[in-house]
Amino acid sequence: MNSRKNQISAVIVLFLTGLTVYYLSEELAGRQQQLKAALKVLDWRFLFLALSMMLLSLLMEALSIRALLSPADRRRAKFDTLLRVPLLNQLGIGLTPFQTGGQPAQLYGLTRAKIEGGRAMSVILMKFLVYQVVVVLFFLVGYAVAAPFIYQNVASTFANFIPFAIAIHAFVILGLLLVMFWPAFTLKVVDFADRLTRHFLPKKRVDRVFHYARTKVENFHYDAKRVLKSKKGLLAAIGYTVLQLVFFYMVPYFVIRAFGYSHINPGLILVMNIMIVMVISLFPIPGGVGGAELSFQLLFTPFVKNPATLILVILIWRLITYYFCLFAGILAYVLPTRVTTAAEEKHG
Repeated sequence: MNSRKNQISAVIVLFLTGLTVYYLSEELAGRQQQLKAALKVLDWRFLFLALSMMLLSLLMEALSIRALLSPADRRRAKFDTLLRVPLLNQLGIGLTPFQTGGQPAQLYGLTRAKIEGGRAMSVILMKFLVYQVVVVLFFLVGYAVAAPFIYQNVASTFANFIPFAIAIHAFVILGLLLVMFWPAFTLKVVDFADRLTRHFLPKKRVDRVFHYARTKVENFHYDAKRVLKSKKGLLAAIGYTVLQLVFFYMVPYFVIRAFGYSHINPGLILVMNIMIVMVISLFPIPGGVGGAELSFQLLFTPFVKNPATLILVILIWRLITYYFCLFAGILAYVLPTRVTTAAEEKHG
């Protein structure tokens, strides 16, 4: 993990967080009475349920990764070590543009558990593919159900981003499927990109990058076939990923309920959060800081009529789903890893 880049990203996150808090504070200016009314009805039990949803989501992600491991790797890795992997993932995606740091962070977590790097990377990519497919299916169902509501109640600028977001996710899925089932074609694409970039980049760097790419394509194809043969593990990973996303998508529902909105539709809230997750992935900003909050404000204004309450909901939602995970990820990174001994593996 590149500490220099992480430090720069952390500074960017802090700066953007400061701007976002300033913007939200300005939104609260002159609304002291609304703020008092919101805090007066606050029910902490629902905030506890919101945090529980986030914790359950992280647990489901760990179980999904475990389901994709080989039996030997499953015995080798302690479950408390696997619990760190989703936290490291949250740290990685929270500190990098376009969430690109998630996979290297997960790889670091699995290799710390003494899982060979090539197998670990293949499992991570398979998990990423499962996650992308489930996210897109959630989106398609949700969009079909809620499209009229979105276009009637949400700013058209945001609504127009949604098809673009789904196109990006579909492109990523297609790329992974090509590597899994048509590696020969994928290697031809890599060779074409190799020849093209030699006109712009130093030869040694190009050789190193594309040798790495070819090796990863071949390794991922081989290990993906192993995972696909384990239908039980794959189906378990899909099931856990569905639960992971349901729990995550339900966090805003319980945060809003904490402020006395008892008649909101949980299904519609879930769909709105699906839209936010899809669109945030387009922002080239670590953690989508700023963009996530603005998107939430645009999408959830029809549900939370009190502007002061909406600002509090946004702050708590981000505290649970982003900042809490960042700090937990830092702890997962710095605390020593417990590894299964050879004797434990033998009797595991």
